Amino acid sequence: MAGEFSTAFSPQVFHRSNPRNESPGAADQACCMTIAPLALKTARPEDQRKSETVEITVMPRTKSWALEIQDDEEVRRIPIAAHPLVFGAGKHSDVRVRDRTVSGKHCEIAVVGSRVAIVDLGSKNGTYVGGARVKEAWGTEGTTVAIGQTTLVCVAIDDEDEDEHAEPLPGVAGSSKVMRRIAAQVRRLARLSSPVLVAGETGVGKELIARALHTEGPRAAEPFVAMNVAALPRELVESELFGHERGAFTGAVSRRVGAFTEAEGGTLFLDEIGELPIDAQPKLLRALDGYEVRRVGSPGSGRRANARVVVATHMPLQDNVARGAFRRDLFHRLEVFIVDVPPLRARPGDVVAIARLLLAQLENEIGRRELTPAAIAQLAAHDWPGNVRELRNVLCRAADQARGARWLDARAIDRGLRKVQRAAIELTRDTAQEVLELHGGNISAAARAAGVARTTFRKALGGDGPGPKKAR
Repeated sequence: MAGEFSTAFSPQVFHRSNPRNESPGAADQACCMTIAPLALKTARPEDQRKSETVEITVMPRTKSWALEIQDDEEVRRIPIAAHPLVFGAGKHSDVRVRDRTVSGKHCEIAVVGSRVAIVDLGSKNGTYVGGARVKEAWGTEGTTVAIGQTTLVCVAIDDEDEDEHAEPLPGVAGSSKVMRRIAAQVRRLARLSSPVLVAGETGVGKELIARALHTEGPRAAEPFVAMNVAALPRELVESELFGHERGAFTGAVSRRVGAFTEAEGGTLFLDEIGELPIDAQPKLLRALDGYEVRRVGSPGSGRRANARVVVATHMPLQDNVARGAFRRDLFHRLEVFIVDVPPLRARPGDVVAIARLLLAQLENEIGRRELTPAAIAQLAAHDWPGNVRELRNVLCRAADQARGARWLDARAIDRGLRKVQRAAIELTRDTAQEVLELHGGNISAAARAAGVARTTFRKALGGDGPGPKKAR
């Protein structure tokens, strides 16, 4: 029970189960260092009597923890500490989870030393950490615990940041701490007219952020024009951006106004700006600086652009500048404000919310589908190198593998991920410890990654392995 939990996780119990006798909170404990001058080794006795030993007490650095909970109804943050909390759907749990697939008293969580201890309380659908069903496990910063269709993400709290309480952006799934910060930043920048550079890996949803910069600001009623620079033929880039007159070049059979004119009073979004040809960059810089820009083949002085420009890139533009592929003056004109969109692996608590939104969007194509608790655990444990685009593809493949079944289970997700059986690696004590650390102390997940049985992995560690013990 809750009162017994903290006893089960006491440092004394940890010492008995840890072959290396390392306390989980060793780094956070106050310590006393005795420092004496090196010269004492050769000094005369009378000199040694004059020397003094200096004692320095290192104060422990306290770390506060919280769980970001995303269930069927809302996203909220619950502080956790040494006193254990019971999470479940029942009215007698300490933290009630709105999820019909969660047991009345599902799991128990508390802070022990510098880590978070997780214990399953005999739940029906299981508690998952790192994609593996566990009875007990350690959690660290970013660890995702899946219970039923709900995710609990461990977050370390340093200084309270009011941006972390911002409302999520409409149309952008996910309410993690980092996405709330971005939501607050987007709302601040939406009121301005300066250019914004949205940076992030391919598939993270940079266009959604660009649209939010438009809809959250005073230009929301005006046009939003999106253009992928990388998809434009090199010889037509200038024409697509600024327009052309009839007969300006071969094939120009009619007059075109261009993207800047189409976005008049609104927002022009230029995706993959790093692919903009070098010879088209001076004219874009001129438009951003507020000068008149002429259509291709147009006589006269042209017109000033009245469109807010938002650009996006998946590559570091500084590298393009360094090799001469991107003008330095244009780079500095575009980097007035930068919104960095994190990859999906950096916000695992958002994976389920995004997956549900994608399944809803795909319902006309693949039918109504829902995720089992084990499937949710698999999704939360994957690192998603292709980000949201990869997640969408995996869900489509999983739905195909599930045939007509409404529920997508872990096997369908595995097939959607195209997982293959990997050969077991030769485990030494050191390599086993490295794999265990990579998986946050979760022996089941580490053994799965190493391709060996759990018992074999424990033997490689040289003992029972670390881990919290369930209360008796």
